[in-house]
Amino acid sequence: MAELATSRHRMIEQARAFARVMHGLPDTSADRVEAALMLYRAFARKGYHALLIPEGYGGRGLDALSTGMVYETLSYGAPGTLHAPLTTAHCAFMVMSGMQNAVHEKTLKTLAGKLSPAAFCLTEESAGSDIASISTTARRQGGSFVISGTKSIVINHAIARTFIVFAAIPPARGRVSLNAFVVNASLPGISVSEPYNTLGFSSGVMGSVRFENVRIPEEFMLGEPGSGYLLFMETLDRGRPLVAASCVGEAHRALDLAIEHSRKRSQFGRQLKDFQAVSFTLAELATRVHASRLLYQDALMRIDEGRPFTMGASMAKFHAAETLSAAASFGMDMLGSRTVGTRTEMERIFHNAHLMQAIDGTANVQRMVIASQL
Repeated sequence: MAELATSRHRMIEQARAFARVMHGLPDTSADRVEAALMLYRAFARKGYHALLIPEGYGGRGLDALSTGMVYETLSYGAPGTLHAPLTTAHCAFMVMSGMQNAVHEKTLKTLAGKLSPAAFCLTEESAGSDIASISTTARRQGGSFVISGTKSIVINHAIARTFIVFAAIPPARGRVSLNAFVVNASLPGISVSEPYNTLGFSSGVMGSVRFENVRIPEEFMLGEPGSGYLLFMETLDRGRPLVAASCVGEAHRALDLAIEHSRKRSQFGRQLKDFQAVSFTLAELATRVHASRLLYQDALMRIDEGRPFTMGASMAKFHAAETLSAAASFGMDMLGSRTVGTRTEMERIFHNAHLMQAIDGTANVQRMVIASQL
């Protein structure tokens, strides 16, 4: 245990130093795709996209709790920059869960590399939380599948080298028709949109991906036929505490910025922190940040120990994302005119908070999951 604690402390200090460097780098690129790829490679060179991938496949082989603590540290020091490596981590876990052959092993090794971001192609214009209604199809033709359909809100869409695509195999319908496929982004028939003009999300790219009769060998299907829904749910369950860890890091940063401002700013002859309305709100937010940290760490410890974690994972994501939104909103109120007209760190956190609330399921989705486990 002492050795593990020492190792975690060392990794956290390394992450803190890395985030400090990333936070200080100016964004000098006018090309969003180029900037997103450069940022991803900076994280990948340190292996932050492959923390959970076993060392035998080129990853760092960390336990879930250590991974979450590193993600929290990175998100505190460089808010809003973790979307691309976290998305690749989600894709890598899905490959690990559905691994059955040498193609899948090679894919995992590729994802562990420093030049191969991945994207998760699930959502469609008419299919969000109800993934059983997706219209993208994978039709069998001999020993191949031919994929056709359009995916939306795909993080990393324009920089990915690998797509994890969810599609239905006709004639089955609903959940039993769903499967996940590994698709090389360079295959003929794949086109990507220009990056969305998003609220926030300035450090990454998100857009649509169209698949027009994209042919892949059948061994590129992950898991058994009809296993896509279960693979998806398992990936979400395991990913939610990591998203929560990132939320905690950003919420803590927003809180610290607000506290710092409350000490520097004076009105009506008193520091802002001396007004009860301010100090009580800061006290409540500090409590919520700490509670969110305990929730995500509990969920990740359950994963490491092989105990049930579905409810704890959703509790962690729900509480942490709501806390991030509250901390960022109060921070914007506190800083007032200082957040208008210029890009500030608090503004970036505020905009990113809305995206973090949606990733791996909105608050109402988390409520549904929690209620189902009671």
